[in-house]
Amino acid sequence: MSDQPNPTPEGQPSKQVQVVVPDDVKHGDYANFLVVSHSPHEFTLDFCQLMPAKEQGKVNAEVVSRVRIAPTMVGRVLNALNTNLANYEDRFGQVKALG
Repeated sequence: MSDQPNPTPEGQPSKQVQVVVPDDVKHGDYANFLVVSHSPHEFTLDFCQLMPAKEQGKVNAEVVSRVRIAPTMVGRVLNALNTNLANYEDRFGQVKALG
């Protein structure tokens, strides 16, 4: 989640994590809706696309990707998102929340 070296105990050389994206996922999935749920052992992030339903007044949220993370990772995810949002807004201007 960061380009910073992993923290290591004193005297240990730090290791750089190299992210490798396989060809079959390099284009990613578009999502415009997120559902977050949790159990005692994990957080589940369902990235969805909102799709109009056939029934009037309803909207379907189709899951395009489900990611499960350990509770110990949630803070790191939030920090990475906040850092990247700040960098984005510095470059492109403030993101306005919808509705």
